[in-house]
Amino acid sequence: MGGRSGRLPSGLFNPMPEGVVAGYRADTGLDVMGIKKPVYAVASGWVDYAEAGHTLWTGPRDTPYCVRIELEAPIPYGEREITHIYYAHLSELAHVQPEGTTPRMRIEGGDRIGTSGVANGSWHLHLGFLLDGEVEQSWGTFLLEDEIREVMGDYRKGARLPAQ
Repeated sequence: MGGRSGRLPSGLFNPMPEGVVAGYRADTGLDVMGIKKPVYAVASGWVDYAEAGHTLWTGPRDTPYCVRIELEAPIPYGEREITHIYYAHLSELAHVQPEGTTPRMRIEGGDRIGTSGVANGSWHLHLGFLLDGEVEQSWGTFLLEDEIREVMGDYRKGARLPAQ
């Protein structure tokens, strides 16, 4: 698979071509299942971090890498805005950038950022949409699994994202 992904009908870039939309109601993000699949930025922005850590899953079988991107153009969501997107449980990173690095790395939508990994014994990408500049992921500052599916194009659980 190449270095970039294509756009979804929603206008966002495909985060994991051929990944299967999964997850559970009220999860803090959308799980996209796939074993060692390339992961791509859904939109352009600046990397806050691309390193190990930044996830609650720290079991011995869980992969440690996470990326958080501040969006260049926030995505409207009702009266709020999606300002940051995070990608958790990655098994490898395309680029490493510790939190607090300046200047921050610029990422274009569709650029490869890493490879899917494991959390809680399951191979997947955990994709989170954060609201209004709040990055601590406290309740009410992020979209839930079903809300992210809606923003991405109303994908149903079990749907396979397009190959690109």
